[in-house]
Amino acid sequence: MIKHICRLHLNCLLSAVILMLMVPFLTGFDISQQVTILYDGQTKEVRTNAVKPGKILQEAGIVLEKGDGWKLQNTKRVQNGSVIEVLRGKPFTVIRGNETVEYKSCKPTVGEALKDLGISYKKERVYPDVHEPFKEGMQVYILNADEELQFSEASVDIPVKYEDDYSLNFGTEKIHVEGKAGTAKVVSKKVKNGDGSHSVQELTRHVLIEPETKVIRKGMAMSVYTPEGYKRYTKKISAHASAYVATGSRTSIGLVPYEGIVAVDPRFIPYYTKMYIPGYGIAMAGDTGGDMVHHRVDLFFNDYHRAIQWGRRDVDIYILAD
Repeated sequence: MIKHICRLHLNCLLSAVILMLMVPFLTGFDISQQVTILYDGQTKEVRTNAVKPGKILQEAGIVLEKGDGWKLQNTKRVQNGSVIEVLRGKPFTVIRGNETVEYKSCKPTVGEALKDLGISYKKERVYPDVHEPFKEGMQVYILNADEELQFSEASVDIPVKYEDDYSLNFGTEKIHVEGKAGTAKVVSKKVKNGDGSHSVQELTRHVLIEPETKVIRKGMAMSVYTPEGYKRYTKKISAHASAYVATGSRTSIGLVPYEGIVAVDPRFIPYYTKMYIPGYGIAMAGDTGGDMVHHRVDLFFNDYHRAIQWGRRDVDIYILAD
């Protein structure tokens, strides 16, 4: 009798549970959940009865490649209002011996990335350390039994910066700040060769102490910037410059005129003197004329229109040292 009563109670309980589960369907109540999916810079809203994020993503048509993953934001399980963020795998390289393989992972640490990809390793034989944050493009070394890591320090070269100093003579230099070498941590792999010898291969280096820049003052006094760079000059002359074009004759020193020839007073500016005239360029004293007296000069142009455009104007003439 007691067994019969217990069995009756059990059947009633099961019936009640089944009825509770069926009520939403019998009454038309929607038990699906609203879920937001963040992926590839996009947002997608879905309603689903699924409770596993992977299944929800599959239903939404979002494909996860090897190395991709997902995470729930602010909740531990899927519920109404949950947000699923798709994590795309970032490329990295695993180097073991002479073998280099490209992978992708979205995991936060080196060890988790290797584990997720099914790559076996001993944590003491991995570089960077398995607890290091995983970064895109990083190289992960897994050492074989005949290999070991070595750590050392090396000097970092002093960078040099030049500053123009117009108080120093052109062509001279003066150290303003000595600078100081930096220090870098060097990670190498020591490999035992078949003949018993060892070879060392540098894997990477990280700067521990940044070097201090050496500053050198470069003398620019008596120099002028030209299309050919800075040029030292010996004298600057204020002059009045006109323009002329070919007449069919050679210059007064027998040259075929070309752009860059300047007619001068040879008593004031000797023939063959090299000069720089802003707006005209680097030139040479190679002609003269009746109007060329003292500070008057005439600039030769290949093109008539450019000569007209130049007209007459006051200029500075820099007599170049070389």
